[in-house]
Order: sequence, then structure tokens, then C-alpha cells
Amino acid sequence: MKPAENAVEPVEPTEAERVRSVLQAATSLTVAANGGRHDFHGPDLLAADAAGLALRAPAECRLTRETVVAGSAGLPVLLEWTDLAPLPVGDRVRAQVCVAGRLRASRPTRDGLRLLRLDVHQVVLDVDGSETLVDPVQLVRAEPDPLASVEAALLLHLDEDHQDHVAALAGLIGPQLLRGARRMVPYALDRYGIVLRLEYAGAHQDVRLAFGEPLPDADQVGHRLHALMAAAAAAPTGSGAGRPHD
Repeated sequence: MKPAENAVEPVEPTEAERVRSVLQAATSLTVAANGGRHDFHGPDLLAADAAGLALRAPAECRLTRETVVAGSAGLPVLLEWTDLAPLPVGDRVRAQVCVAGRLRASRPTRDGLRLLRLDVHQVVLDVDGSETLVDPVQLVRAEPDPLASVEAALLLHLDEDHQDHVAALAGLIGPQLLRGARRMVPYALDRYGIVLRLEYAGAHQDVRLAFGEPLPDADQVGHRLHALMAAAAAAPTGSGAGRPHD
């Protein structure tokens, strides 16, 4: 089916996509269960397939044992993630995610881990103190952003090796936002665009610069950033195509 002629391309992730991407990229999380808290660290903490979501946990850890004891009833849990900006800025917490549900023990894996299946009951996305409930069905169906696992490396590379590119993008930001800005930092990057953080004395403002269309994969990032820089160079002074990002 062709999209409607008046359909508008999205310029940023949906809440479900954002949560799914946070879970995909996370290298640490906390699980609260039975009055205790369990911290997990490492890549690929969460598995996702047609059956839903699952936590990869050591086969002999306390949480796994408690989940096995809970049996078919499942173990009530609260999973918590924090999404931090890769680059040092005044407030690095971009979002916090809480998922309430029940864990049920699944098959052991070859690497000494065990899949703990997660029946999701409630999902809360907290951005700057504003909480949004995310439909668990939409979360399971959502695809993680294709840049989620490489975003940190891409932003660090951009900041360390291509400050000229970052500076060039200022041409897409209105002068009223640039006025008084002491620093401009690449703050977030996803398939829909790049977010730049403008830091002022005691304050900041995030501005999203949208790509022409969503990226299919990470290989296209360079091309899209160059397209934005070309647009910035051609834009009339003060046009400010950037969109303030909450």
C-alpha cells in the first residue's frame, strides 16, 4: 500500500521505539524483586524475538534461582534502565525506563546464562521528569533504532574528530537559540536525525535536526549528515530549520 499523499514523515522516534532502543543499547540495568535489588552489567542484556522480551541472566545468580522457584506463576519484578548521553554534558540523563512484569525461567544458553522470559505489565518512560505510559504490546512490536548499538561510538567520533561538521550544522539553528550559547554538543543520534545540545550559562536547549527520511541502517549516517551540512550552507541566514527538542 502506498502512503497517503499528505502523509508526513516522522521526525523523531515514538515512545515505544525510544524505549525499545534504550533496552537494546543498555549495558547496565537494575532488577528489583522480593525486596532485593540485582544489578546486571554487560552487552546484550535483553533478548527480543517473536515470543517477546527476555532477560539474559547468569544461570546461578540469585534472581535466576528465585525465578525458577516461582515456577509458572512468575516472579514479580521491576526492571530499571537509565539512558545516559555518551558525551559529558551538564545533565547526562536522557531518559529513564521502568518495566513492571513477571519473570519466568526459560532455557539455559551455551554461554552459562539463562533466559528469563518477561511478561510485561507496565512500561513507564521518564524524560526530564515527565512520565509517559507505553503500551506493552507496542513495545514488543517496536523495532530498536538501527543506530542504537553504535550511537555512542558515532557521537564520540563526531565530537572528537569532526568538530567542523558540528559547527557547520549551526547554520540550521535560528540565531535566537544560538545567542549566548557557550557550547554545542552532539547529544543524540537516531534514524530520524541528530539532536544538538546548546549549553548556556546555567541552562541548556536541545535542538533536533531531522534527516530527509529515516535511515535504513548505520552506513547512511555520513551521507545524511553531509546533506544536513549542505542544507545549512545553502540556508538563508537566520532561517533556523532546527526544531527545539524536549
